[in-house]
Amino acid sequence: MKTWLSLIAIVLSFGLEAQTIIFDEHHFMAVTENAAMRNLSEMGYHQSLEGIRQNTDDIGIQLSSLTLVQVMIHRSLTEVNEALKDAIQVKQLGRTIQQIFSISEQAIDIASTDPMLLLFAEEYIRQAKERSIALITDISGFVLAEGSDVFINHNVRDELISNIRTELQLIHASMLAVKNSMYWAKMNGVLRKLNPYQAYLNRDIYLINQILQQKKTLAR
Repeated sequence: MKTWLSLIAIVLSFGLEAQTIIFDEHHFMAVTENAAMRNLSEMGYHQSLEGIRQNTDDIGIQLSSLTLVQVMIHRSLTEVNEALKDAIQVKQLGRTIQQIFSISEQAIDIASTDPMLLLFAEEYIRQAKERSIALITDISGFVLAEGSDVFINHNVRDELISNIRTELQLIHASMLAVKNSMYWAKMNGVLRKLNPYQAYLNRDIYLINQILQQKKTLAR
């Protein structure tokens, strides 16, 4: 029995001597940094997706708010006088709202090629949404407080329509900035800088080149 145990111990000792552990510090650091970069990039990627979703929702909220603005104005004016809804000032409001819708559709078309483009216009999208919500809130609050009869007074009516027109022009400018920001980001190829995987792809390429270089050295 002791003889067998001795033989097993000798065999195991040979096996252990044959297995030499090699620690490549540079390779270890490269792999560690690569893993860290992957985690950071994936976190940034998920945050970017959340930002895209939020920006898309904000555009939808803005357009819905403007639709309510148009409906509320027409309904209030019609209750006072059917002819008022066809007034020049009211038609101008309608045209501005339609222009905003058109620009928004163009912006969405651009974003459909690469949703990441929405991140370049985040601030303008937020401004347009906030102004649209504030506008519908102010109009609905005013109409509920004063009633539709307030539009009988042409001075009040003209002042309200003038204020609405100013706000719509600002929203129009914000959405135009949204479209232009995405358009020029796309034309200038800025998206290449936003590739969430570029950092660790570069690290992988570095490791591959190192392996190829070592292979050439060994071949010599």
